[in-house]
Amino acid sequence: MASRSRGRARRLFPRTPVLVVDFGTSTNFDVVDEEGSYCGGSIAPGINLSIEALHNATALLPRIVVEKPKQVIGTNTVACMHSGVFWGYIGLIEGIVARIKAEFGRPMKVVSTGGLAPVFEGSTGVIDQNAPDITARGLIEIFKRSKKK
Repeated sequence: MASRSRGRARRLFPRTPVLVVDFGTSTNFDVVDEEGSYCGGSIAPGINLSIEALHNATALLPRIVVEKPKQVIGTNTVACMHSGVFWGYIGLIEGIVARIKAEFGRPMKVVSTGGLAPVFEGSTGVIDQNAPDITARGLIEIFKRSKKK
């Protein structure tokens, strides 16, 4: 995780601190400083994992696909689930990003990636850019560096 984040952030944003928010099986928040060093991060359950937990651990809640709801106040079970999952993750994203930025103490670029990143695009002001291929770019960078050794 740390090597991929370091490689992908350094490649896209040289000499810029970056917070990479990766929406995968888990939702990872990885901090890379302006030197390209991995500083640490935070790991939360992924969105689909949370949806599966709701479905599997309750008697009557159906399995849903995450999508942005038209309203926050749902008027039926599925609409309530869409609202809770979507806006709950927006709250998680905004809260963790704000806390990381405060602790880091200097400006940083916030980049989202991963399969579900496009779902949240434009729904929060804390993400500066979506970079869907950032992981592939980072892995290519790591491979190139390993060939030089």
